[in-house]
Amino acid sequence: MTTTTEPLHTQLQPFFLSRKKYYQLLHLLFSEPANIETLFEIRNNGNIPELEEIHDGGKILLDFFERMTDEQIKKEYEEYQRLFIGPGPLVAPPWESYYRSKEQLLFEEWTYQIREQYHLFGLQYKNENNEPDDHLLLELEFMHFLVDLCLQETMSDRIVELISSQIHFLEKHLTMWVPYFCKRIIEHTNSQLYLGAAMLLEDLLTFDLTTLLEVREALPDVR
Repeated sequence: MTTTTEPLHTQLQPFFLSRKKYYQLLHLLFSEPANIETLFEIRNNGNIPELEEIHDGGKILLDFFERMTDEQIKKEYEEYQRLFIGPGPLVAPPWESYYRSKEQLLFEEWTYQIREQYHLFGLQYKNENNEPDDHLLLELEFMHFLVDLCLQETMSDRIVELISSQIHFLEKHLTMWVPYFCKRIIEHTNSQLYLGAAMLLEDLLTFDLTTLLEVREALPDVR
């Protein structure tokens, strides 16, 4: 990477494009499966066959999408409600504070840390103060947003800053609670969709953090 004369943003563009695609996939996998079109979009555009070759969660997801029917989608919608929304006690609450608070409460300090990160980049959750800012989908959207900024940026020092911001967000937030969230799903669902999604989510976040650290280490600007 550092021996070529190409600008840094040109060298890193394929890397950022790949990461953007995977964050889009993770967001779709954990969005409400309200209709067949959403699941077909995942099947057709989510690189599932590629993931199937390298990851057990990808294998489970590919099997699900190859057997997908209207009746199965109805069952997945019901499972989504049971796992993440309710009514009743949630199997896998999708908020960071739940896993990091001793009392398993929402709107704890991590919610406000997340909000501060959003505000630093000029972002504000539309339901701020009414719903927690540390929902899984919002945190994945934020990572997707940061990757997009990397794709748009041409200044090397700014790209390095954005990489560091993503490392910080993964280290201090997503990788701190998502493994516990995924564990609850894996232990309490028979759904191929959510079993595969949980396995993939945890491993992709860990892999992304490791890769970003390696990329930053290879950049002369941060030595």
